[in-house]
Amino acid sequence: MISYKGILVKNLPEGPVRIRYKVMELPVSLPFQKPPVDKPNPKQGVGLLSWSKDSRYLFTRNDSMPTVLWIWDIHQLELAAILVQKDPIRAAAWDPTCSRLVLCTGSDHLYMWTASGACCVNIPLPQFTITDLKWNSDGSCLLLKDRETFCCATVPVLPDSGDDSSDD
Repeated sequence: MISYKGILVKNLPEGPVRIRYKVMELPVSLPFQKPPVDKPNPKQGVGLLSWSKDSRYLFTRNDSMPTVLWIWDIHQLELAAILVQKDPIRAAAWDPTCSRLVLCTGSDHLYMWTASGACCVNIPLPQFTITDLKWNSDGSCLLLKDRETFCCATVPVLPDSGDDSSDD
């Protein structure tokens, strides 16, 4: 789900090929997992977080909510978006040149978010599931990792418009 001024967007399965985000009205209950009581030292709290290049945004993922990514607008001191995925979020990373976020869930899809919206890109490699990802230094290429292989994906460089910095 992505929240924009009180609206949430949810990633919904649409068959084997089509994936899309759905805008949801608030309030919405978010998926939550209780930590296993039979395991010592279960993962709890914020297990994934990172600042955007311009330090305007911070994303966080709570280990008790592994399918939910919270994106905070630090300049406005408010929640900018909530992304709710079908599967647990394995990795997320900010573009090193602008406020664009990519994330993966162990599927053949790459998910992207900017302040303008979100999208999903299918990786057309047979039996390839993205388990981790890394940007190159100029933001033009992503290294997408599978368990045993990898691929490089070229990504259009976005102009660093400041993502609505006029409302600071």
